[in-house]
Amino acid sequence: MSKSEATGSNITVSDLEVMSEAENYRNWMYRQISPFIGQRILEVGAGIGNFTSLLLDREMVLPVDKYLPCVEHLQERLGHHLRVQPRQVDIADPVDQVLKDYRFDTVICMNVLEHIADDLSALSNMRTVLVPGGKLILLVPAFQFLYGTVDRSLEHYRRYTKRELLPKMLRTGFQVEKAFYMNFIGMAGWFVNNRLLKWREESASQIGLFDRFVAPWAERIEKLVPPPIGLSLIAVGRTR
Repeated sequence: MSKSEATGSNITVSDLEVMSEAENYRNWMYRQISPFIGQRILEVGAGIGNFTSLLLDREMVLPVDKYLPCVEHLQERLGHHLRVQPRQVDIADPVDQVLKDYRFDTVICMNVLEHIADDLSALSNMRTVLVPGGKLILLVPAFQFLYGTVDRSLEHYRRYTKRELLPKMLRTGFQVEKAFYMNFIGMAGWFVNNRLLKWREESASQIGLFDRFVAPWAERIEKLVPPPIGLSLIAVGRTR
């Protein structure tokens, strides 16, 4: 691993450890995508398993990550629960036949695509491992005007809108089934911290307060009134 990759993995693991405490927010994201999740899952960019832990009731889940420290953390944390052991995979590289042989019906990619320079190649690679009619579930950070210091620290190349993401999904062989924004209220905090205060890391105390006091009622409000914009964009595609 190069020095830059080691630095990137350290920052990523640190951020994921902070986010591991955001149980309400994580469950909110899960409820948003659970209707689309099948039984044979490839989780791309699984990190330290924060989301993987919600998928253990499925027939099979294979968590993969680019960074070896994340894979090792996954193995230690969840290896005894998994039917298939975590693997080090960079989804930007061509996919090997072993992954294709698993015949996944779902690929879940949460807050990962923004880390990949050539996101079109990554989307194409994810399509190749899915069976016909399989689902790709993406969650990405939304709106470039929010791009700031934490995005740079986490090595994000971009943030997305529907106008930018959905054509890329179509170009790489997916039919778009659904796309929507979530976490409208979170945009304000992200803008202040990243664009005005220029913090370089997410605040564990802020995330704790948001998770405990804001996320539960924000989810209820957005269920009643889906927001036109949000901190994150979720898109679901199906292979043709």
